Amino acid sequence: MITGNRLNPRHCERSEAISFFVDRMIARLPRRLWLLAMTVTLLTWAGIAHAEWTADTLLKALAERPAGQSRYSETKTSALLKEPLKSSGTLRYKKPAFLEKRVQAPFEEILTVDGERMTWEKPAAKKKHTMALRDYPVVWGFIESMRATLNGDAKTLQRFYKVRLDGDERQWTLVLLPSDIDMAQFIRVIRISGSKTRLATVEIEEAGGDRSLMTLREEGN
Repeated sequence: MITGNRLNPRHCERSEAISFFVDRMIARLPRRLWLLAMTVTLLTWAGIAHAEWTADTLLKALAERPAGQSRYSETKTSALLKEPLKSSGTLRYKKPAFLEKRVQAPFEEILTVDGERMTWEKPAAKKKHTMALRDYPVVWGFIESMRATLNGDAKTLQRFYKVRLDGDERQWTLVLLPSDIDMAQFIRVIRISGSKTRLATVEIEEAGGDRSLMTLREEGN
């Protein structure tokens, strides 16, 4: 037995009459006006969809991503270099707070961040140094530009940066402007670009004019 509110016959008849009337009106519209009406409707829906794609939306989506590893290639340009410095290696991330950048060419170098500690290692020279991020706020803020983004941690990201999102879900750019005065003396802007929940590039523009561009490719793709 189906339970629920009983339908009012008069209400049904009135709804059918309205629907019939609207259909007749649309059918009588000139083709150009009909196309215009459809275009306005689609643009309206597109505007709603675009309005919903915010930095918070992106970060929440990134927060749901599992851990992963990507291959990267990086190019750094500087007035002090005769030609751009190119390097490549792997970038590995594991929730909640582990990030490893392993340079494999043209030399071997490992930078590991786990929680509030960072370790720098150069195996060939047998050098290794560990430091507390809290003792180096500028370095900490720089590390969090990548780690907090991968973790979808809006609170930490906004602690160090003014955050702006450009583009849409298919092709977006997260623009990070340092909010800390000391950090702004080193970093002018960081731009992280991607599609949906995949990071594609990380561009860093330093206050002195130096630039670096990292291109990411998730392993298995």
